Amino acid sequence: MAPVYKIALIQLQPKDVAVAENFAKAESYIRKAAAQGAHLAVLPEYHLTSWCPEHAEFVSSSAESAEYLPRYQALARELNINIVPGTICEVHPLSSADGSLAPDDNNKLVNGKPVELRNMAYWISARTGTISGTYQKKNLWHPERPHLAAGFHIPHTAFDTPLLHTDGRPIRAGLLVCWDLAFPEAFRGLVADGAELVVIPSWWHLTDVDPTARALNPLCEKVFLESATVARAFENTCAVAFCNAGGVSQVAVPILGAIGGTVEVEVEEMRVVEVDFGVLGVAEGNYKVRQDMRGMGWHYGYTLYKDGTGKGKGHTEL
Repeated sequence: MAPVYKIALIQLQPKDVAVAENFAKAESYIRKAAAQGAHLAVLPEYHLTSWCPEHAEFVSSSAESAEYLPRYQALARELNINIVPGTICEVHPLSSADGSLAPDDNNKLVNGKPVELRNMAYWISARTGTISGTYQKKNLWHPERPHLAAGFHIPHTAFDTPLLHTDGRPIRAGLLVCWDLAFPEAFRGLVADGAELVVIPSWWHLTDVDPTARALNPLCEKVFLESATVARAFENTCAVAFCNAGGVSQVAVPILGAIGGTVEVEVEEMRVVEVDFGVLGVAEGNYKVRQDMRGMGWHYGYTLYKDGTGKGKGHTEL
């Protein structure tokens, strides 16, 4: 039998810069998820601060957010649940000039010193509370670029999780964030490294496009999210856990599509979805995406590895 795991999507709607209050609500949902037998709890992007970069307290509240990562680690140990705590907008000393910073990042000061903001996602493992995976958002949405530093030079890599196949092999996962969903290349990089589950915290709202686009279709972003999430699952024979503050949160797998449907837009809700990872093997048996990627003659191997093999160090036989 294939392993079956429960994933809790916590579509939190945080208040601006109310870090302690937002954490308290997130903790309450995680405890409910654990009580329902969830193996993984996922929160949205910017779940501690909200996305309000022009707010006078945004940088200071982002600095405060770093204090909560250890608290999520303690929850993972206490409740024996894996946690992807959305993203945490972190404050770091300004990095050396490498082209990855927007022009006005030098204007951000904390205690008189220049800093940069990084949008970070983590996988915190059940029972031990250790950090198994880390990712800095690479593809920044246009309004983010004046405020955040992007992880341009960091490759997409997968990691082993405490979730296991029936033969004891760890299920490998990868992390992406929000606008990364629009880039199939990000998924290909993770799948080449063996990812079977891709977790995506997001802050994506129907109003993110301009009035011209909304006049053509007021629900265009809902269509985008419903279509792209399922497409990425099919074309990569992987599971995609997408948790979005703005709605349309879902777990998508090939063959079945969005399991249990999608969460409505602009509501706060937790949905626990049961995922049979055996479906991924059925999909790969039919589509042979990973088999093609591992082939020496794969047309697009050069886009992932210089030797053209298309083989990631942790690629998994489904």
